[in-house]
Amino acid sequence: SAKPFHFSRYGNTGFEFDPKATEVVILDRAGRQIWQKRKGEAPAPIRWTGMDSLGQTVETGDYICKITYPNSKTAYLPFVFVKKN
Repeated sequence: SAKPFHFSRYGNTGFEFDPKATEVVILDRAGRQIWQKRKGEAPAPIRWTGMDSLGQTVETGDYICKITYPNSKTAYLPFVFVKKN
C-alpha cells in the first residue's frame, strides 16, 4: 500500500502540504499552536516556511503538524525543524 502523502520539503526550510489538506496547524512540543493556515478556494497547497504567527523563524526542534482533510480526517505528524542561519 502506498504511504499517504502528507507533506514534502519546500525550499530551504519549509514544507508543502498535501493539496487536499484544508487546514494545517503547527504545534510545538508542549502542544501550543504556533502557526495555522486554512486553505481558501485556491487550489494551491498550503506551505509553511518556518515562521510562527508573528513572522519570527521558529527555533530548531521537534514540532507536530496537524493536517485536516475535507472529510474532517486529521493527521498528526511529528517532524524536526532545522533553523538555517
